[in-house]
Amino acid sequence: MLNGTLRGKSVLNYMSSHDDGSPFDPARNKPMETATKLLLCPGASQVYYGDETNRSLQIPGTQGDATLRSFMNWDELAANAERNGYRTQDVLAHWQKLGRFRRAHPAVGAGVHAMLSNKPYTFKRVFQSGGFEDAVVGGLDLPKGKKEIAVQGVFPEGTMLQDYYSGQQVRVSGGKVSVDSEFGIVLLGK
Repeated sequence: MLNGTLRGKSVLNYMSSHDDGSPFDPARNKPMETATKLLLCPGASQVYYGDETNRSLQIPGTQGDATLRSFMNWDELAANAERNGYRTQDVLAHWQKLGRFRRAHPAVGAGVHAMLSNKPYTFKRVFQSGGFEDAVVGGLDLPKGKKEIAVQGVFPEGTMLQDYYSGQQVRVSGGKVSVDSEFGIVLLGK
């Protein structure tokens, strides 16, 4: 819709906010999924304080939106505390990687989205404005270890790309790139 009936307009996406008493994942059981959905979605993304550090949204003794306005969890960040099986530093690192990718590539938020593969889910986003062009390819729920991502039609043969998640540099060969990492996510861009 952003590239059709809403062309020239945008949306603001968020997962939690003091103005919305129904946050996504109030128990903070899915902090990695929260980051991935928010920071890779089309449109603008608003990060509410503590989303990136898995700050608790369930504070005993609070009522109404007071539970959404709790203190920032600096102590948990410093101690690398665990909440629901996730270490605070790991959650923050995930948010930071996605954020750097989004900042480096306007195509993430403003590009035209197209699914390349359903399983595993891969997509492309292409943004063009005036003489400026940007393109990215992302893969989610990929196997850990060696994986191949098709990029034909997005990046020309021989193009050097960066996987913004693992930090690897890869070259397009045969319309694909090969990434060997411990992660199930790949974020490709020039």
